Amino acid sequence: MLLAAVQLSAVRADEISLTKSEAIYNALPEKVRKAGVINAATAADYPPFEFLDENNKLVGADIDLAAALSKVLGVTVKNNQTEFSNIMPGIQAGRFDIGMSSMGDYFSRQKTVDFVDYFRGGTSFLVRAGAKEPAAIADVCGTAVGALKGTSSETQAEDTSKKCVEAGKPAVKVNAFPTQNAAVLALTSGRIDSVSGDSATNGYSANQIGGAIKNVGLTVYNDRPYYGIAVPKDSPLYQPLFDAMGVVMKSGAYAAILKKWGLESGAIAEPMKNQGSDG
Repeated sequence: MLLAAVQLSAVRADEISLTKSEAIYNALPEKVRKAGVINAATAADYPPFEFLDENNKLVGADIDLAAALSKVLGVTVKNNQTEFSNIMPGIQAGRFDIGMSSMGDYFSRQKTVDFVDYFRGGTSFLVRAGAKEPAAIADVCGTAVGALKGTSSETQAEDTSKKCVEAGKPAVKVNAFPTQNAAVLALTSGRIDSVSGDSATNGYSANQIGGAIKNVGLTVYNDRPYYGIAVPKDSPLYQPLFDAMGVVMKSGAYAAILKKWGLESGAIAEPMKNQGSDG
């Protein structure tokens, strides 16, 4: 359920008052209430969800959401930095209570965890302000598209070019770049028409540039995986976290956090459970 009618607030997340919900706190497992903490496994290399700032401090949308959830739950959701590949094994081994690291809700992962889904990702396109927004594959044919070298977006662009030619339309001129910054520079300087990539990363780039480019085109490929908080299968911790996320969403803090990090395009209206996809 995408956030359509709900308006993303211009207010800052830290200006929204969130208070402890006694009902949600009391629903937490006793050991969590006694410990006063929920240990979340979080990677540190996926801006704008989680990354290290210039002071080597873990920051990002997931970090802000963890802080907001902490206020509602009445216990601290602590983001523990780890490699992404260690998250699922760490949850299974009991080293972490949950995984909170912009994790894709995939059927394969649902075998061992349940997801509190809070965001919808997908492939998007960065274009210059005022340019035509691509809405379908046909709109990409004959244009110069940038993508990060070696990523699925580069492969996707190459496959799109083949489809264009098969349909009797001009091929896509695929340009591979070593970094997101290099691709964005090529776009703003007019050397390419768009940058294809993960909507979260593209949204962050658009937010950093400030008006010169916009993040659009989610309907071109319509690949919209959900991101969720991973909780051990059938854990009593699941429902309190789900309910707390609902409170954070309704409060306006969720919308403010996503706006802060340029993630508005992936907002959903309410938390959802196990809206998985293949992956």
